[in-house]
Amino acid sequence: MSVLVIKPTGNALNPFAGAETRIWILNSALVKKKFQLSILHSINSLGFEDKNLRKKCFVHYYKDLKLLGMSDWYFTDFNLFFVFKLFKIIRKQKFDIIQLERPWGFLILKLLAKKKTFLIYDSQLVEGEYINTVIKEQNSPKILRPLMKLFAKIYEKLVVKLASVVVVLSEHDRNYYVKNFKIKKNKTILIQTPSAINPQSQFESNLLKDECRKKLGLPLDKTIAIFHGGFSHHPNKEAADLIQNYIAQKINNPDIMFVLAGHNIEKFKNGNVISLGFVEDLKDLLFSADFAVVPIITGGGMRTKCMDYIVTGLPFIITKIGIKGIDFLEEGKDYLAYDEVNHEFLKGINMLHNNKEMRQQIHQNLLKKSKIFNRSIFENQFLKLFSKLINHRTEI
Repeated sequence: MSVLVIKPTGNALNPFAGAETRIWILNSALVKKKFQLSILHSINSLGFEDKNLRKKCFVHYYKDLKLLGMSDWYFTDFNLFFVFKLFKIIRKQKFDIIQLERPWGFLILKLLAKKKTFLIYDSQLVEGEYINTVIKEQNSPKILRPLMKLFAKIYEKLVVKLASVVVVLSEHDRNYYVKNFKIKKNKTILIQTPSAINPQSQFESNLLKDECRKKLGLPLDKTIAIFHGGFSHHPNKEAADLIQNYIAQKINNPDIMFVLAGHNIEKFKNGNVISLGFVEDLKDLLFSADFAVVPIITGGGMRTKCMDYIVTGLPFIITKIGIKGIDFLEEGKDYLAYDEVNHEFLKGINMLHNNKEMRQQIHQNLLKKSKIFNRSIFENQFLKLFSKLINHRTEI
C-alpha cells in the first residue's frame, strides 16, 4: 500500500516537537508495517529528523511563501513550489491514500489527486477557532484580520466537505464539524493523540524522580512544578510569561520551583523560576516533577503536553480553555481546572503543593486513564482505517 503524508506545518519526521510527535508515530508504524511511505513538507521545517525513519521513506521538500504577514501555510494552494512538487510526485507514483496534516494545500491536492486515491484530512484542531490565536501570534494587520478569519472558516469547511475521511482529535472538534459544516458523523473518526512516552508505573515514577532531578540539575528537596512546550507557539509563550510574571511572583514560596523547558526558550534562573531550555529526553523532565502547571489562555486543539502528563501520571492544574477537547478525564479527580489564571488558580497550585495524598490519588487515576494512549492502539486505529478504505474502495 502506498501512502503520501503532506505536512505543510512542521516536520513529519521529528519525534520531539509537540504535535509533530503524532505524525512521527504514525509514519514509524507505516514503515514498520511495510507501507510504501512518501512525505512532503516545507524546507522551512527542516531541522531535527529521525534519521533511521528518513532512510525508510521517500522525503520531499518545497519552498515556502509568506505574504501580507500571514503564515506560510495559508498560501500553500497558491505556492507554485508546492504545486509543482506535488504534481511531480503524484505523476510519478500512484498513491492509495494521501493524508494531509492541517487543511492547507487540500484544494490543489483535490485537483491533482487521482480519482481512486482516498484523501484523509487529519484535523489537528478547528481552524476557525485557532485563527484567533494565529492573529495574535503574528500580530497581523488589523485590516486583514476579518478576511483571515473568513478565509480560514470557508477553507476549512470546503476541506471537511471534500475529504474522504476527517480524523479528529476530540469530540469537541467532531461536534463542531457536524453542527457547523453539516456533515455526517460517520464521516469522522476520533483518534486520540498518543504520547511518545511509554506509560510508567507509580513505583517506576517515584524511583526515577531523584535520578532525573540530578541529571537536570534540579533541587532534590523542592516541590517541582513544570511547564513544557514549543515557545515559538504563542499560547505556550503566553503561559510561560504568566508563570514568570504572575504565578511565581504571587506564590513566592521558597519550597516551590517552577521549571520551564522546550524549544526556543533560553536557559536561565530567576528566583523560583528555572528554564532548562530544550531537554533532550522528555522523560527526565516529567519524572523529575511533582506536578505540572498549564496556564493556557488562548489556542485550540489537543494539548499534546497533557498526553505526556497523563501517561506518566503527573498531576496537573490547567485552565478550562486548556483542557477543552480532553473529555475523557474527570475534573477534580484526574486534574484541577479553573476558568482563569487568578487567585483561585493560585490556590489550586498551593493545594497540590501541600496535599501529597491528593497528588498520589490523581497520579493513580491518570495511570488508569493512560491505557487509551497506548501507541499500539493509536497505530492500529489508523491501520484499520487505511485497510478499510483500500479493501472497500468506498468513501466513508
